[in-house]
Amino acid sequence: MSPGATVPDAAGRRLTDFEQVLLAVIASEPRSGYGLKKMFTSSPASVYQPSPGALYPALRRLEERGLLQAEQQMSSGRRALRMYQVTDAGLAVYLEWLRRPVVPETVATDLGQHLMRFSLMENYLERAEVIAFLADLGGALDGFVTGVEQFAASRQGVLGQHALLALEHGIATHRASLEWVRSAMAALGETSDVALAAQ
Repeated sequence: MSPGATVPDAAGRRLTDFEQVLLAVIASEPRSGYGLKKMFTSSPASVYQPSPGALYPALRRLEERGLLQAEQQMSSGRRALRMYQVTDAGLAVYLEWLRRPVVPETVATDLGQHLMRFSLMENYLERAEVIAFLADLGGALDGFVTGVEQFAASRQGVLGQHALLALEHGIATHRASLEWVRSAMAALGETSDVALAAQ
């Protein structure tokens, strides 16, 4: 997740990717702050685990902006919990984030965020929109890989062996991501064909 990546809400304020992920998680199921903390702690996506003290201020900011609403509920332990739900405004901001276009110039640094957005699109965007997003992501990755390959070729004999090997790693990593994009598009296309055949 790019720490500085933001998207405006209806009031023109900027939301971080972590705040957008919070909206996504709460949109799927109302949760308490404690429930969210437990979920993030057990998640394998450690990059999305909030730092200590970051979760509750983020929830408070989202509530103040009218993107979340909370109501007190009694837990089984007879403690009052604040259960958060996404408001209509929050859902609109979240959908806007999901639909944000891929920026080719930042595709390498934003790749983790793009994959997170892709994983969250399933229940919110039409399949055609998801495939279009993947096509844009693939195009951006293809351009990035080509650019790095050209740079490496132009620096043969100038850069040291270690620098060239590091560039090769970047090329291999992003080429693998590009291959994944193509396989994901094929899988989604096949799913669409199966659904059409069943109708």
